[in-house]
Amino acid sequence: MTTEDKTTGLSYTLDPETFLYIPALSVEEDTRDVGRWGRLRHKYLRENKRIILMELIDTYQLTDHLIEVNEAAEKQMEQLEAEMMEAEGVTEELKATDQMKWVQMMNSINLRAEEIVLNNLIYA
Repeated sequence: MTTEDKTTGLSYTLDPETFLYIPALSVEEDTRDVGRWGRLRHKYLRENKRIILMELIDTYQLTDHLIEVNEAAEKQMEQLEAEMMEAEGVTEELKATDQMKWVQMMNSINLRAEEIVLNNLIYA
């Protein structure tokens, strides 16, 4: 049997064993995807910055923080890769003429950009 308190708006369910009304509370979990960079940030906070992590959890800002970090990291990766490609002459023409060299250069660019993002955003 369920009843609702008009003043608080809470619903209560009668426990048949104890004959006590128990609040019918539910916790809504945040199921938004925080992405790769958000997961890395969460791991870093959990292992190295427990106080900051607890603050974010206590203020219900953890998921928002992780999503913001993920978006900023993706944006910075795109920007860094584009700048490095331009500076090093990695073009579609190179890709068409010497695919192996293009792959090597892109792998190098990607790894360097990731390292910068990790240091600037994830481990900050």
